[in-house]
Amino acid sequence: MGEQLEYLRMFAALPRALRRFSRHHITLDDAKRIVRDRMERRAEMLLSMAERCIYNQPASPYLPLLRHAGCELADLRALVAERGVEGALRQLRESGVYITFEEFKGRKPIERPGLTLPVTARDFDNPAVPPVFMVESGGSSGLAINVGINLEHIAARGPDELLALAAHDVLDIPALRWSSILPVGSLRHILRATYVGQPPLRWFSPLGLRDSRYWLRYGVATYYVVLLSRLNGIPVPWPEYVRLAEAVQIALAAREQLAAHGRCLLHTNPSRAMRVVLAAREAGIDLTGLVFFGSEEALTDAKAAFFAQAGLRFVSNYGSVESGRIGVACASPSEAGDVHLLHDVSAVFTYPCSVPGVDGTVPAFNLTSLLPATPKIMLNVQLDDYGLIEERHCGCPLESFGYTTHLRQIRSYSKLTGAGVTLIGTEMVRILEQALPARFGGTALDYQMVEEEDEVGFTCLYVYVHPRLPDIDEQQVVQVLLQALSESSPMADATRTVWQDAGTIRVRRAEPILTARGKLLPLRTRHTAPTSAKESQQ
Repeated sequence: MGEQLEYLRMFAALPRALRRFSRHHITLDDAKRIVRDRMERRAEMLLSMAERCIYNQPASPYLPLLRHAGCELADLRALVAERGVEGALRQLRESGVYITFEEFKGRKPIERPGLTLPVTARDFDNPAVPPVFMVESGGSSGLAINVGINLEHIAARGPDELLALAAHDVLDIPALRWSSILPVGSLRHILRATYVGQPPLRWFSPLGLRDSRYWLRYGVATYYVVLLSRLNGIPVPWPEYVRLAEAVQIALAAREQLAAHGRCLLHTNPSRAMRVVLAAREAGIDLTGLVFFGSEEALTDAKAAFFAQAGLRFVSNYGSVESGRIGVACASPSEAGDVHLLHDVSAVFTYPCSVPGVDGTVPAFNLTSLLPATPKIMLNVQLDDYGLIEERHCGCPLESFGYTTHLRQIRSYSKLTGAGVTLIGTEMVRILEQALPARFGGTALDYQMVEEEDEVGFTCLYVYVHPRLPDIDEQQVVQVLLQALSESSPMADATRTVWQDAGTIRVRRAEPILTARGKLLPLRTRHTAPTSAKESQQ
């Protein structure tokens, strides 16, 4: 009942918020000015965020951490003045002021020497800015978290949208979008696009109104937001349902724009973009002039090569539901997935993180959001991503704004991604270790999920089933797994729909793969390491 009342309050506040939002727009010149100003005020923005959203909020989970480290607001000001933003944040990290991925999701209490603090995911909500609608981060039962979206944050992210489009020479060309309705976050991207004067002409969704058991909650909410937006003069297109298997419809829509204008921008993720290219090739549709723009999954070398061979470009950005965009694709990349850190809105550094089943550590990203309207307060939040951070002069237009920090080789150590949909792995572990053995026999040692790319470059999730288990119907294994996802949460149910349409989950009768120390990891991504001697010989 409390959650339903919260939704009603948000929906009641939405008309007024949209009226205010509709009155303001920014140009490219505005974006340049705003970014340069924010770059100069990074320290001020960090301290303002800390004062307003942490020190003035007694319920903030960061407050006990800071005080446990002996850091009051005056101490933080002195630390930032002495060491700068990144230096101060790293010193806080060394002093125990950070939030792990598990803690941020509310799955574990905050535990530091001499301090134990139970937390929920909602404890990290920004108390200063009320949301107007909700999306979910990737996950499932107990793992997915609701993220309140506010229009102030959408507007604040407008400048980096404009700079990214300009840097890749796709500003002011017709745009389409192929991404899902709520609870996925497409609506915030569409509203941001309207704010910067680049609304999509059409919005296609692979997730239909009745495809989810939560359709009444999220399907109706989607249409409510779209209707109110249109009534306030915000050109949000009505969603059109196009399944993954019907990618040729997207190719035809793009071809229509290409014929009229010579160029077209399609916002989607790499996996869906690949389907458009393959469908166009099969139907003899020329996509010359089409540029893909999006994120949601990594642009791997195989996927980048696929687009290059087709004579097309995919501009791949990096971000999260909780923080928004973190990095924008470099226009002169050193490799696939090379992005500029948006230094004016985020601070990121790496810190060693131990990962179960991996010898040693990975350089995990620790992120702090500097914007006052960020949906979640993030102060040294250890993301479940890791990679390389480097200062490099690339010569692309983004460098001129001070975006000289590059993130590359970005990988996740706790997520599985398939068909452009990310699912946090812990719920999948429950399915592998409990649901499948209960249905088909064996133990947790007989099942494993392995992320691989097929010969085309599509991300697939293979369920390894030990050959010693007789008479198992492989299709039933897939169905049991999908059903378990459907019963978990709205985001997991949406994930199930997309994976089912894409044929992402497959079964392989093979022994689960062991690590170098002989451990069995229920989940293995393409980048899990090190491998066992047995695997290295395969």
